[in-house]
Amino acid sequence: MEISSARDQAIDYAPCRYNGSRLWFRGPRKALRPPYVVCLGGSGVYGRYVDRPWTAALETQIGCTVVNLGVENAGIDAYLSDPGALVTAANAQVVVIQLTCSHNTSNRFYSVHPRRNDRFLKASEALTALYPEMDFTEVHFTRHLLARLRSICPERFNVVAREARCAWQARMRNLIGQMNGAVFLLWFDSSPLSETVAFSPEGEPFLTRSAITPLDPHVRAILEVVPSDWRAGQEDMRVPSLELARAEHLPGPAAHDAVARLVAHAIIPALQ
Repeated sequence: MEISSARDQAIDYAPCRYNGSRLWFRGPRKALRPPYVVCLGGSGVYGRYVDRPWTAALETQIGCTVVNLGVENAGIDAYLSDPGALVTAANAQVVVIQLTCSHNTSNRFYSVHPRRNDRFLKASEALTALYPEMDFTEVHFTRHLLARLRSICPERFNVVAREARCAWQARMRNLIGQMNGAVFLLWFDSSPLSETVAFSPEGEPFLTRSAITPLDPHVRAILEVVPSDWRAGQEDMRVPSLELARAEHLPGPAAHDAVARLVAHAIIPALQ
């Protein structure tokens, strides 16, 4: 199924902020009157090119305000460095955190931009010692960095992967620990959680089932949603013609509907 560019008129994402946050979120802006639900994550929460992201469908199904705090390509660092986002999430009765962008986390080997976490800032002395042949001045994005490191030496890349995964787990525990409501972790992807690392240009490079399992005691549940057809309904997405390639990897409206149904079923008991 191909995405049509016939409906390339832009969606009004109504960008908004909460509690003095420096991050911009998809609107319309919601009144933060308790009880409310907050959803954190990357592109799978924000809902680029989709008129009605799953967070909006979830609000209809549970009859409770749902605040979309998704930030495209955001890692955990974006939220931990933003007091406004943190207090908004901390005061929610239920928090749903998408499991995504583990590579966009500062760690012992490299640092990322505090808000635009997909931006590579600099390599540490430990990484330059591990990869003395690498020219880091040509790298601007984390995924580009990782692809270069892996192509040079897969064995040394595994050292970086382990460190990034450990840093991500520590930040996740930190984020979860600051929440006052029930926390649910969400895997929303075109493929199930893997048992082993499988580096790909678009997929999660570090997240595996074993990497997520240690977080289980800290949350209410880990939800896994793998829609049967990731791209179903993409002909109805509103994609500017110059951005068709980008949209190919994003979930279609049917996938958004599927995740809304599963999340609603899981969190309703926590709202009662």
